[in-house]
Amino acid sequence: MSTLILDGKVVRAAGLPELKARIEALMKPPTLAIIQVGDREDSTSYIKAKTAFGEKLGVKIKHIKLAEKISEQELIAKISECNQDETIKGIIVQLPLPIALDQDAIIEAISPKKDVDGLTSFNVKRWLEGREDAVIPGTTRGVKELLEYYKIDLFGKHVVVVGRSMLVGKPIAAYCLNENASVTICHSKTADLASETKRADVLIVAAGKPGLIGANHVREGTVVVDVGINTVKGEKLEDEIPSKKLVGDVDFEAVKDIASAISPVPGGVGPMTVLAIFENLADLCVKE
Repeated sequence: MSTLILDGKVVRAAGLPELKARIEALMKPPTLAIIQVGDREDSTSYIKAKTAFGEKLGVKIKHIKLAEKISEQELIAKISECNQDETIKGIIVQLPLPIALDQDAIIEAISPKKDVDGLTSFNVKRWLEGREDAVIPGTTRGVKELLEYYKIDLFGKHVVVVGRSMLVGKPIAAYCLNENASVTICHSKTADLASETKRADVLIVAAGKPGLIGANHVREGTVVVDVGINTVKGEKLEDEIPSKKLVGDVDFEAVKDIASAISPVPGGVGPMTVLAIFENLADLCVKE
């Protein structure tokens, strides 16, 4: 039996018409404010992807680019302006922030009514409790909808999540618990990682380490969801400058014939995360 490829591009394309109809049904096109501090190349790429997808939906994107050395007070003041702007229906502070800034304080400055990423304490409490009115972080919602599209049920399954970040690992683990799975969370300090991951019915990897999971980490028939997006050097071009390519936390070629289903990188969870952010925006517009 061939391995099922969990194709996020296919799922996103299937969900696009309904989401576009929801946006068009609003009284006015909503505006999503994306606040970027500094000039990280990866952050800029993510914002470009969100902007391009937003334009397809008729969502206005307000990209607010700020200096890396901005003070915490100045950044919070800018967020406050967005909170008070009635045309702005959603706010994203692009992470990570410079280490000089208090990330928790910055996130808490966002109005929960405009918290598209679902990271304010108001929304964290709700998704931890599994409430239907919770704004689920985009990557978690993307994983949820990817699994649902391919009819992969978590009820009673043993899910192993590799990664414990507040942005990805923890909300994914909470979602799986709320779906009545038994959940093990692993991380960089886990002793004998392979022995833990081999117990998984569903393995979700969000550690940010390219090729972390190989054939020796996965047992036959496991569903593998690779959330990692890492830029590594590829083959050298004609001018001998190394090219760049995207890879996941899972060694796809080594694992694909062992898993019953696997998401690729790129093209798996990534497209779903972008879709989910705008689904969250549509939800917030309705709740307003």
